[in-house]
Amino acid sequence: MKERGYTVERLVFKSAGHRLIGALHKPSDMKMLPSAVLVLHGFPGMAPILNDIVSSLCQAGFAPMIFHYQGCWGSGGAYSFLGAIRDTQKALDLMVDREDLDINNLSIIGHSFGGLIAILMGAKNDMVKGVAALCPVANMKAELSSVRAKNILQKGLPFVSGFPMRKAVKEWETLSRQYDPIDYVEKIAPRSFLLIHGDKDDIIPLNCSKILFSKAFDPKNMSIVSGADHIFAGNHRKTIELIISWLHSNVK
Repeated sequence: MKERGYTVERLVFKSAGHRLIGALHKPSDMKMLPSAVLVLHGFPGMAPILNDIVSSLCQAGFAPMIFHYQGCWGSGGAYSFLGAIRDTQKALDLMVDREDLDINNLSIIGHSFGGLIAILMGAKNDMVKGVAALCPVANMKAELSSVRAKNILQKGLPFVSGFPMRKAVKEWETLSRQYDPIDYVEKIAPRSFLLIHGDKDDIIPLNCSKILFSKAFDPKNMSIVSGADHIFAGNHRKTIELIISWLHSNVK
């Protein structure tokens, strides 16, 4: 199959006074406006599969945007879980204001912590027509013990700026009380919801997605990728095919 031509636009925008960086990929051969897709990475940064997702979405005729939250991977300011939620709303507003994208079919895809944010954004913004969450952080009190949470934080904190362990633990507790997707996922309906989780994920338990799926209302789909770990190593193609098939069927 011939590779589709595309453009990559470097994006710079502000959130809480800090400069965030991102990129928008757009197919260059379409007569109609491409449907917008906001892609959210996890903590502390982008898993390799997200680069492949962005590239594949563009080849499939979508216009994906990805960006970095404050305090990570080139964006200014100090990192914050709560700040990342605010940053994502800014990115969403930026996409909605563009006239070169089909915003009527806007969808959000998030991985891990980005999956938590994707569900929140979908629950709170009617403009979002579909939400896909890959091994999302969820059901935090029941499935993510303090020991497991601190292990996640210890591995990620060296890669972000201005986010000491004490603050990270406090914000993680706030997430579990106020922003757990378990409490929001039912608000995505009647828009489409997709869950994808690997059965070998040793970071976020598969049960997080199973319980989320049980709480969500139709239309919903869940796929368990056999042999896949938290970053879907060796399973990129299968996972991406699931996402694109869902987009074509449920979002356009």
